[in-house]
Amino acid sequence: MIICRPMRPSDLMNVYAVMNLNLDGSFSLDTIEYFMTLWPEGQFVAEDLFGNIVGALAGTQMSNGRASIALFAVDSKHRGQGVGTKLYDAFRLKCFMSGYSEIQLELRTTNESAYRFYYSKGFRVIENLPSLYGPGQDGYRMVVNINGVSHVSS
Repeated sequence: MIICRPMRPSDLMNVYAVMNLNLDGSFSLDTIEYFMTLWPEGQFVAEDLFGNIVGALAGTQMSNGRASIALFAVDSKHRGQGVGTKLYDAFRLKCFMSGYSEIQLELRTTNESAYRFYYSKGFRVIENLPSLYGPGQDGYRMVVNINGVSHVSS
């Protein structure tokens, strides 16, 4: 059983570990603290029954009616078990209740499993981002309308 809840400052070291062990690239503790400072209510963790953090999502607020998923990781041992869906659903609800109509994110074009996950949640590519992650490491910008009306073309 997995419980999804808002992130607490005491979770930072465990979130840092999950992010750095399960995402391409590395992120400093300062980066995660920065997101907590910007929008404390937009940060979520998933934990198992023993209190171990097995996933985390860091969200940000944008000025154009959108919120953004800045960092999103699920421990590799817990993938395919609904952890990511629980985190996303908690974030989506927070965005909806905060008045946002869309969520956006960026991901590597080579990250096929993340692409399939987001596509299954209604996200669609709205922009190709050449060299977003460095020379030859392209990305996509994806967006989903969370009000049930899609303005994004397939």
